[in-house]
Amino acid sequence: MALPPSRAKSSYDDELIDTYAQPYEPSRRHKSITLNTSASRQSLTTTEAEHPSDLKGVPMDFSRADIYPPQPSQALPPTGPWWRTALPDSLSCKIYLLTVLIETAVDLTIEGDLLIRIHEANEDDSQSGLSTTSRKMPIYLTIFSLAHVWQFILAVDAVYARNTLQFIALAIFNALFLVYAIIQSSEVQASLQDVPSSSGLSHIPVTVLLTALPIVIAVAELIYIGLGYKIYREFGWKVYKFLGADRQIKRMFAHYQIFQCFVKFDLFFWIGFCVQFIGLVLNKQDWEYYVTIIALPLSVVLVVEGYLAARYENKWMMISFLTGCGGGLIYFTYKFVKVLVLKNEAQFIDIYQSLTIFSVISILLLIITVAYAVIVWRNFGRGLKQQISKNGGSGGRAKHSAYPSVSARVNRMSFE
Repeated sequence: MALPPSRAKSSYDDELIDTYAQPYEPSRRHKSITLNTSASRQSLTTTEAEHPSDLKGVPMDFSRADIYPPQPSQALPPTGPWWRTALPDSLSCKIYLLTVLIETAVDLTIEGDLLIRIHEANEDDSQSGLSTTSRKMPIYLTIFSLAHVWQFILAVDAVYARNTLQFIALAIFNALFLVYAIIQSSEVQASLQDVPSSSGLSHIPVTVLLTALPIVIAVAELIYIGLGYKIYREFGWKVYKFLGADRQIKRMFAHYQIFQCFVKFDLFFWIGFCVQFIGLVLNKQDWEYYVTIIALPLSVVLVVEGYLAARYENKWMMISFLTGCGGGLIYFTYKFVKVLVLKNEAQFIDIYQSLTIFSVISILLLIITVAYAVIVWRNFGRGLKQQISKNGGSGGRAKHSAYPSVSARVNRMSFE
């Protein structure tokens, strides 16, 4: 049944269409403009995106068959100054490194001033009768300064490698500094008790310097202990993200880090023992003098070889490293027996205690290092090398800082 014309509804409004079909008059506020749509049309294969600030230079070829699955993100070059990218991203690690740096700078300054004063005392013609303590103190102060430099290097390495055991070892190492600084104070005072005119560079009394040295070390030790738990928690989570949940991989990585830690401390005690023997015992007419000098660079080469053998799982390099450690055990055992046999001789009577301590520590560290080297060797070919290589090294900050945040990556869809 047809509707009457009064109730029929048209599909469009003629008056509305006529209104918008007419152009605007010049007197009206809004004017019509003509857009050139053909100029803005581009192929889907263009390299220019709608939002240059977001996707500039990114291929937009949606016809490629390999668009899915998406390719892994590529590392972007680091931005900003190099020193900023080198800093750790953890506040606790930054405070730790700053504390080590301040302690090293202050202690090296004090040790340098004391070395100058002792050197002036030894050159004074009126002080020709100085004791053996005065002659050995420059060697001990040099080793003490070397220990501080080595501590700073190992602290930076521990932060980069996220080696929790190395942090614990460095705290123990610093505690030994404190003990030695207390013992050293009486020996330095005995060396300079008859030299009141020796004022050094700072013109500060010797007693003040010798009192400040253990105080600085003690304060630093308290900071290390306070930061220890916080760093342990942070590194535990980051190592978990670095290695995953595989317990076997985590156990092998722990053995790997323990081995690396002992190797680094081996080098310091080897060098410290050799420096004492060269400076206090041996002379140029003795064949051991030249053998000990040759042993110094060889020890550095041996440590580097051990690191590379464990990192790249090279069997022959590990065999060479173990052979070198065996030779080192024979060398330090021979020196240890020699010191004990000749401890009552004139050349050993005042220094045999220090030589005995360094030789015993070197022998113990070598035995532990050999044991962990064998453990690491047995782990070759079980996936640790591939896991470390896949994640870009030892899990340092550089691996993470090379990638932008998720919101900054370019292989994403944007609705902005």
